Amino acid sequence: MSEDSVEKRLDEISPRRRKLLTWLTGGFLSLWGLGFAWVVAAFVKPPRSPRSLAERVLKIGPIDSLPIGKAQLVRHGRDPIFVIRTDEETMVGLSGVCSHLHCVLNWDDQQQVLDCPCHEGAFDVNGNVLKGPPPRPLKRFRVETRLGQIYVHL
Repeated sequence: MSEDSVEKRLDEISPRRRKLLTWLTGGFLSLWGLGFAWVVAAFVKPPRSPRSLAERVLKIGPIDSLPIGKAQLVRHGRDPIFVIRTDEETMVGLSGVCSHLHCVLNWDDQQQVLDCPCHEGAFDVNGNVLKGPPPRPLKRFRVETRLGQIYVHL
């Protein structure tokens, strides 16, 4: 191969190589620019406000409306909650959804348990699994009474 043909070949490769390097550099700098824009946007955007107290506390009703040994199903969005009055001063808040297949539970006054109508699961008044396929206990909620009213903390 002659020296002229080698130089001609290099002249042909050099623009392609230069074009590739230009394209790679532009792509790399574009990614950096997108990252910088994301950081600036995250800084400028106002912070999320914490949920208000009204959203975290659910008013159920007067204490007198829930007799001892009874349960009240309270619908809160997609997640129903059972409030169970076990004695004069104690109330328990439990998720109204089975931990197995997310069926809505039923309160059994006779046995004082929450029954799952889907697969014969059962939970005691503390949310513990008594029988059936549920893999874990029910989620508990803190219940308090103020000025004769029942409140559940979500």
